[in-house]
Amino acid sequence: MIGQKITWREGISLANLNEHSRNSIVEHLGIVLTAIGDDYLRGTMPVDARSCQPMRLLHGGASVAFAETLASVGANCIVGPDQAAVGQEINAN
Repeated sequence: MIGQKITWREGISLANLNEHSRNSIVEHLGIVLTAIGDDYLRGTMPVDARSCQPMRLLHGGASVAFAETLASVGANCIVGPDQAAVGQEINAN
């Protein structure tokens, strides 16, 4: 929320977030979480055979998967340890 301070759950680190993403679409697409700050989570995703459409351009679905990954991981970093945040719907043009 704009103007509201984010409080990350204790014990959050890039190493454990990346480890938790193993054996999932996150690992398959090569998404790596690279920075966590006071109010952001940053990552990278290569544009290669895993994320391109047949015309060799970044696939829109891969872009959405990248955005959903950052949003879901970030949300799970702020909810309580007995809660989970999951995406239910996403729209993109």
